[in-house]
Amino acid sequence: MEGEESKTLNIDKFEMMFRRNHQFLCAVAMEYVHDQFTAEDMVQDFFLDFWQRRHTIQLTTSFEAYARRAVKYKCIDFLRKGVVNEKRNSMLDLLEEQQEDIDETEYNEIRHKRYLKIVELIQKLPENRRNIFIMHAVDKMSYADIAKKQSITINTVKTQLSRAYSALRNHLILVCVVFIHCQAFFKFLLEKK
Repeated sequence: MEGEESKTLNIDKFEMMFRRNHQFLCAVAMEYVHDQFTAEDMVQDFFLDFWQRRHTIQLTTSFEAYARRAVKYKCIDFLRKGVVNEKRNSMLDLLEEQQEDIDETEYNEIRHKRYLKIVELIQKLPENRRNIFIMHAVDKMSYADIAKKQSITINTVKTQLSRAYSALRNHLILVCVVFIHCQAFFKFLLEKK
């Protein structure tokens, strides 16, 4: 089938070409893609493409030679796209891992800064209140044990702890508010650029 014959290709001739060449072309595709389903897809794509372009294709060789070459190039293109996608996916995975590392580092830095701020705030508490707070929060001592050790009443322990927690909470809320405003301000500046 050369030249003019492809322009007059009807469905019956096309079906006969399909049946005569399908198995051979699947074997050609298998040499490249090494997967029966993919090979059959490549051959189906070839025949579909050939049918859609039947009025514009001008064969200068036999149909079998043309079909073999077309299926070969379809397979090579498929493999190339697979390699590109694989590279893209591995790059995306690498970028995602790097971003996770950055996020974790930033999170750890924020936690460390918050920890240092809490330590600083605890150090600013009056000495007796600070000692009671540390015994309760760090040493996990009960109110009764703290009262006994400090020679004070349990109500005094409760009052001092309440005041310590209140002072820390108020300072931390203030720090968070300042941090949020600074963050919003820096974001606003970056968006301006």
